[in-house]
Amino acid sequence: MRIFIIIGLLLLLGCESPKKKYDFTFFKWNIRESYYLKFNSSDTLYYVDVYGYKEETSFAILNKDEKERIENILDTITFLKEEVFDNNMIEDGQTYAFLLKNDKQSRKLKIHGRNGPTQFWMFGESLEKIKDNHTFIKMNKKINLREINKMVIMPLPPNFKVDID
Repeated sequence: MRIFIIIGLLLLLGCESPKKKYDFTFFKWNIRESYYLKFNSSDTLYYVDVYGYKEETSFAILNKDEKERIENILDTITFLKEEVFDNNMIEDGQTYAFLLKNDKQSRKLKIHGRNGPTQFWMFGESLEKIKDNHTFIKMNKKINLREINKMVIMPLPPNFKVDID
């Protein structure tokens, strides 16, 4: 009987709840900068600078507190059904876009010009602070940004023509 109790205790103590897998991409654009941050359950934060029609990828290692802060927010933040909060006026300002994917679904949100949920503006600002506190190391890895680009890059109208005369 003792053997069964010991085996039972070892099994209970040895089992960890499965860790959540994150696949999160953040985008920031304004007149002075344009970049993506990619986070995927590790301690690595990828930074893709796309300002000025370039695409330079680099990375930094998050400390335990930064990683846990991002994970806690991703666990608790509520994505709304509406995916875009901006106005129809063409104006300068700042755009944030968020894409959180798991096995079954993608949740996304794009906000511009201080429109949209305050919690996402605060989350974006906290991600900026984390980025600013790191020195990133350049690398040759390409990050797949196809899905978030569907949200942030405006497609050309179907009959768009450039007249060069």
